[in-house]
Amino acid sequence: MSYLVLARKWRPQNFDEVVGQESITQTLKNAIKMNRVPHALLFTGPRGVGKTTMARLLAKALNCDKGPTDTPCDQCSSCRQIMQGTSMDVQEIDGASNTGVDDVRQLRESVQYRPSSSRYRIYIIDEVHMLSRGAFNALLKTLEEPPEHVFFIFATTEPHKVPQTIQSRCQRFDFRRIPPQMIVNRLVKITKDEGINITDYGLRLLARQAEGSLRDAISLLDQAVSFSGKEIKDEKLNELLATVDRRYLFELSSALINAEPKKALKILDHVYERGYDLKQFLKELIDHFRDLMVVKFIDDPSRFLDLSQTELEEMKKQASLASEESLIPIFEFLLQAEDRMGRTEHPKVVLELVLVKASSIKPMLKVEELIGELQTLKKELLSGKIRIDKDDFELMGGPALDSPAQGDAGASGGNLKAEASVEQKTWLGFIEFLGKGWPGLASMLKNGRLIGEDNNQIRIEFPENDFCLDFLKDQAEVKKLNELASEFFGRSLKVICTGRSDPGKVSEQATPPGVQREKLQQELLNHPLVQKAVEIFSAKLDEVKVK
Repeated sequence: MSYLVLARKWRPQNFDEVVGQESITQTLKNAIKMNRVPHALLFTGPRGVGKTTMARLLAKALNCDKGPTDTPCDQCSSCRQIMQGTSMDVQEIDGASNTGVDDVRQLRESVQYRPSSSRYRIYIIDEVHMLSRGAFNALLKTLEEPPEHVFFIFATTEPHKVPQTIQSRCQRFDFRRIPPQMIVNRLVKITKDEGINITDYGLRLLARQAEGSLRDAISLLDQAVSFSGKEIKDEKLNELLATVDRRYLFELSSALINAEPKKALKILDHVYERGYDLKQFLKELIDHFRDLMVVKFIDDPSRFLDLSQTELEEMKKQASLASEESLIPIFEFLLQAEDRMGRTEHPKVVLELVLVKASSIKPMLKVEELIGELQTLKKELLSGKIRIDKDDFELMGGPALDSPAQGDAGASGGNLKAEASVEQKTWLGFIEFLGKGWPGLASMLKNGRLIGEDNNQIRIEFPENDFCLDFLKDQAEVKKLNELASEFFGRSLKVICTGRSDPGKVSEQATPPGVQREKLQQELLNHPLVQKAVEIFSAKLDEVKVK
């Protein structure tokens, strides 16, 4: 006799042996006891979670000589025939190869006949979503009002492709992925009875690779036995499954958390030299950081993670060294790399770039700590420990104009002067003041550059042959401008507009731009508020721009 694979050998033979689908098995068992089994059922869910197995168990329970019963005897001819797949009254149809209308017509004709030797005629259609639309339509009437001796059981991995007209005529059961721990428990029983020696790490690795499919996990176990015999070593299993030694995952994640890009690149290079698939390596690294975040944010992470106790303790130790603010950006970098890896012909270069970026993230303050520092700064400002004058921030390309004493203000400028606060007594403040009532003049002055003030004369320099210069040399405009400047600054002032080629210009009298810029930069760096901000944010000023 040919070899019987473990997945078939260990297929459940009663409802109690089904793993991970307790709610469905209980519902079907109760329906059998109460004689309330629907004539059409739709089983949906991922591959390898028990849909076809459950359909066979239900058929066996309905046709058992001692039934209908939720505990079929497995001894009668009907049970044995269903177990062997030879029953004439239980037909399993592959929906992928019987998709046409003619196939459904043959089925419709056969349902009219009574069962040959069993109580019911049962049709199990696997991958039912593969039927054509015409085939579904041909099935509608039979499905709505089948003969009393007929049951339909449909199974599919893609329920969204099954028409709603079909789904509405069925009772639907959604099978879920089997939790890793349940898969491990089942594998423990199988390996014990089969005499297979495998570590706890190996069992959990098989469960992770199966992704919720018990059939896949048993098939991988079968493959591992064929590869290395009944003594399955972790190294051999990693080699068979092309998975990365978890030691590399812990070392690389530690390098990323501790901001060690050189170490991260060395580990990646070693992984690459060992021949590991980089896309698979990135997938496992993402899963590793996902586990780290679960450990970091959840008090009892064991029920959310498929890890041995040793791995869980090591994961907790590593998570304690990482801040919440650093884990999330690293995780996002890795997810972005996964998207890019699928579109590039240079996966190693992409992964190297991402690892350098992820390991170069500077530690950030927690929001709570930042708020606390700002509140402390606020208290110091209110208490007077730090004094701030807003004039300190009017750092412009030209010198500020001095404000007069409060007693020097002229009576003529009372109303307009009230709108201009003391901290606005600068050239930019004057232009802003003009913009409220004389926007044309303000616009003209913006084209010029303030040279400075000398003997109550404000000197403005314009480019040669500038239209604004010609306009502002008009006597009427000059008079209005002088009056407004005197009114704003509270003392008698004249505004002198010159061109760069005028012999009367005073550019040479002003401070050289380079020296002036350095002076302003130094004033800004020495300001107490700037120094406090640098202290709070643990920052450094890379560049200071002076307008």
